[in-house]
Amino acid sequence: MNMRTLILTVLCTVALAVSIGKGFTAEQNEEVVQIDQADSVVVEAERIDINQADPVELTKLPGIGTSTAAKISAYRDANGPFKSIDELLNVKGIGPEKLEKIKPLVTLS
Repeated sequence: MNMRTLILTVLCTVALAVSIGKGFTAEQNEEVVQIDQADSVVVEAERIDINQADPVELTKLPGIGTSTAAKISAYRDANGPFKSIDELLNVKGIGPEKLEKIKPLVTLS
């Protein structure tokens, strides 16, 4: 195999790998969006009561991990039940954007 053939083979292999990689990434991202939408539908149907939910249940909300769920529970323990959903803004780690995402998915008892 001469040098020119070797270089062409390498370039074609790299181009093919990049093309396959881009196709896989787009397909993978599409699946993630579908999963996120499905999760939101399930969570929305269940509506989580922020005055009753334990930290594990709170992690079902989009963008709420174990740390933020623990902070919501601790805030509730220290201050009593939430009087409004907007009161979640007082919990460290929940800002206006996150609140808007979870607002339709929660309720108060």
